[in-house]
Amino acid sequence: MKIGTITFHWATNYGAVLQAFALQKYLKDHGYETEIINYIPFNITFKQLLLNLKTFNKDALLKEYKIKQFRKYNLDISKKKYYTNRGLIEGCQDYDIFICGSDQVWNEWFLMNSEKKYNLSYYLNFVDDSKKRISYATSFGSNELSNEAAKIVKKELKRFSEISVRENSGKKIVESLECNAVRVLDPTLLIDRNIYDDVIGKIKEKDSYQLFSYILHDDQKTAHKINQYIFERYFDTTTNKIYNKEPIGIPEWLSNIKNAKFVVTNSFHGVVFSIVFQTPFLVVPVENSGMNDRMLTLLNSLNLNNRIVDKFEKQKINELYSEVIDWDSVEQRLTTLKRNSRDFLTKAIGNK
Repeated sequence: MKIGTITFHWATNYGAVLQAFALQKYLKDHGYETEIINYIPFNITFKQLLLNLKTFNKDALLKEYKIKQFRKYNLDISKKKYYTNRGLIEGCQDYDIFICGSDQVWNEWFLMNSEKKYNLSYYLNFVDDSKKRISYATSFGSNELSNEAAKIVKKELKRFSEISVRENSGKKIVESLECNAVRVLDPTLLIDRNIYDDVIGKIKEKDSYQLFSYILHDDQKTAHKINQYIFERYFDTTTNKIYNKEPIGIPEWLSNIKNAKFVVTNSFHGVVFSIVFQTPFLVVPVENSGMNDRMLTLLNSLNLNNRIVDKFEKQKINELYSEVIDWDSVEQRLTTLKRNSRDFLTKAIGNK
């Protein structure tokens, strides 16, 4: 039995690549033969490369190079490359089981805009009906779908053997389309912490930021204001500095979260790895976005929703910075969620 997984492994994004790594690592460690289908949507990746070259975005190019090195040595990716949905339909049938996810592979923007017509690649529309289709911790990246998108994907969802998503809103969307869905953990939480310790390797703790502020999007005024306040109040600004999107590699990114004294983030995977390494953290939801439910779902399930700060309140920020997180309680809840998520995968895949 050979499993092909399809996800955003090509993205220049720490979380996207780490979730692809984690799902593959989990499957391989449990005896499954698997590889990532090397689907690289041409319209998206080529345009981004051109933009980076045109603007000579040295940091973006260096970041992609470093992440590419991680892919090279840590991911088993199919030798055959696919650049379009048509290419997948014509040439990708070499697996017994297909798994899509995790990450926002069911994002409506990608569905409607990544090719000249709507692109159902991540809904596994290219898979023969004799093969099993599974979604694992898949995300829509929004709280709802447009009527047009819903009509397009409903037929494809009904072809799945099993569907799982990683947030409550995703479950509601799937169920609104008359399909069943189970909520599971992101793949990065399926595997044990020691695996990430191995990825970090010999990176020295002294090279890490004491305050690691991983904030996505430059227009997040509240997040940046909170971050600056914590930095100036609790850290020696003469000897420390704030991370500002320097083009570090995946091992360095993980090391920074592991060794930080405190993390400020609006990133889902920034939250995930703060939990993995039991690093005190504070979450500022992304402003003007429908993408926060993945963080809210996870934090609520671990009784950590008090770590959310959605406006600049000095008293609450100070309380959260000083508060000692009950990591034993968090770990107990996480253990149960891991068991349920692993059971879903085992049953969905079936006998080896």
